[in-house]
Amino acid sequence: MMPPAALKTSLRLLMTLALATGLSACASMPQKTPPPSNPAPTSVETPTSTPETLTAQRAGRLAATGHNLEAAKDYIRAAAEARGQTQVHYLMEAAQASLKGRKPQVAILLANEVLRLQHDDAALRSAALWVRAQGFMDQGQTPSAKGNLEELLAISGTPQEVRAQAMGTLATLYTQEGHELTALNFLIEGDSLLSGRDIAENHRRIRALLDSQPTAKLQNWQGRSGNPLVQEWLAVALITRQNPDPQQRQAAISAWLTAHPGHPLINFSDHRAAITDTSTPNPALGSICALLPSSGPYALLSQAITAGMKTAAQLQSGPAVRALRTTGNPSYTAVLFKRGIKEGCRAFVGPWLPQDINAVAAVRKPSDPPIIALGVVPGVQQSGLYTLSLSRDVAAQQIAVQSYGAGYRRAYVLYPQDSSGAAIQADFIATWRKLGGEVGGVATYLPGHTFTDEARQLLNGSPGQDSFVFLVTNAKNANAAVSSIRLVNKRVPIFSPALLHGAALPSDTRGLSGIESVDMPWIINSGQSWPQAVQLLRTTLPNASDAQWRMAAFGLDTYRMAERVLDKDMTGSLAGATGILHFVTRNQIIRDMEWMEVENGRIVPLPGVPKPGT
Repeated sequence: MMPPAALKTSLRLLMTLALATGLSACASMPQKTPPPSNPAPTSVETPTSTPETLTAQRAGRLAATGHNLEAAKDYIRAAAEARGQTQVHYLMEAAQASLKGRKPQVAILLANEVLRLQHDDAALRSAALWVRAQGFMDQGQTPSAKGNLEELLAISGTPQEVRAQAMGTLATLYTQEGHELTALNFLIEGDSLLSGRDIAENHRRIRALLDSQPTAKLQNWQGRSGNPLVQEWLAVALITRQNPDPQQRQAAISAWLTAHPGHPLINFSDHRAAITDTSTPNPALGSICALLPSSGPYALLSQAITAGMKTAAQLQSGPAVRALRTTGNPSYTAVLFKRGIKEGCRAFVGPWLPQDINAVAAVRKPSDPPIIALGVVPGVQQSGLYTLSLSRDVAAQQIAVQSYGAGYRRAYVLYPQDSSGAAIQADFIATWRKLGGEVGGVATYLPGHTFTDEARQLLNGSPGQDSFVFLVTNAKNANAAVSSIRLVNKRVPIFSPALLHGAALPSDTRGLSGIESVDMPWIINSGQSWPQAVQLLRTTLPNASDAQWRMAAFGLDTYRMAERVLDKDMTGSLAGATGILHFVTRNQIIRDMEWMEVENGRIVPLPGVPKPGT
């Protein structure tokens, strides 16, 4: 939280800006405009233990009688009189009242202030992101609106009804842009969050979207979508077109479901899919089994992990690898796990997705074979269940720990306006603040666009020698982001989690000179890490993408860690392709990554994080 004097100045500035943008116009009259199609979430209540000021009470009465703009002004005044969490709540109320009063620019300003001050309260952040998204939509800034909505979906504390509304809004925006398949995915993913009339309306939207597409496009979508629910909706839409007779249609749908077992239950009709056994009859006796998703965005990544595991098995002359392919249905994942045990799997690598980890943990017995889950799910802890996270969040946490240990004390956070960037920066901030580090500021940016005023102002001051920028980016957008930072500040260190996530540097590296980053030895120099594995994997994955090449390295390491688990060897460390791996308490496998520097287009490995002021 800002010092009181600085905060009062900030609030006075907000009031000035609000007045300048017309907050007081017609404020004495009720705003009887119809509610927006996606109403803002219910206002966040102020803590009951804190007595409301007279100003806040008056603001509440004004809002209740439709005087939204006047209420917004009083909530800003109440925030200036308050402290701590109460103050942030009043700012949130002011933002919501401004949005209802059709002053989107003011609503965005106030929501920005809430997001700047609040890093811990998930409900407040999701409410502020929702207001900001609606404000951007009212101003026609759909890319920014989409970014806020996607970040909102990444916050676990977002209320279910708000999450469903956000998915519905994203479906509308993607439909307007001609990305109907993406819109269809959002509509179908949001279906489980709805009930009653909302489900019926959502199904109407799904059918309307499907009915507006030519048959050839629906057939093409079947091949492109890895989501079983989407595939099922597409199949029923095509069968309905081809079978006008109800009895023939019912028979055709039943036949399709029988031919495609393992699909989740959906309620588009009275037909229900049954979870049946689709595992192959080949025995897995003595194998290390990869229990990984075979559909959606994880399919090709899972393929690369499995290829890495099989390569390690060949080079280590160890247990064979067998792939058990999950479908996105957690119940079916649990079925595959139990089936793998019956068929002789000695150990499992995976599940990967949180819902699958939860499902397997729920049916697993202490005597069952060990598992190396590729993600960390809070509250899931069992004997024999080990976790190794593949997420960039791990790199973010490591930057926090190592930079604090090196003497840094203040971080400025810049991240792209999307769900992945939001999750990474949130993990960094949580770890950084837990250590005692200070967050000098947080700002978002749209990759490929000029930095916003908010992002530029973040570094307009003179950060001390104990400061650095935590930049979330990827290789594609790194040059532009780093160059924009250097226009404002020439010297501040820039630390970025897994910046160089691909097999090569971006084509133009001039803007990257001087950036320090964290990544794995495999990416720095695959040939030195495990040259025999490189040769085999280049044959197995001849057209591997950057992300697949990275996942193949995890396959190499998870196989060797699974061997150690089977040998009950939990001591020492493994110099792997992805870094130095070792077991710690609570059955976690930690990966110590390497620091590097990009200098004149070359990657220069570093012995550790650069010290402050160097």
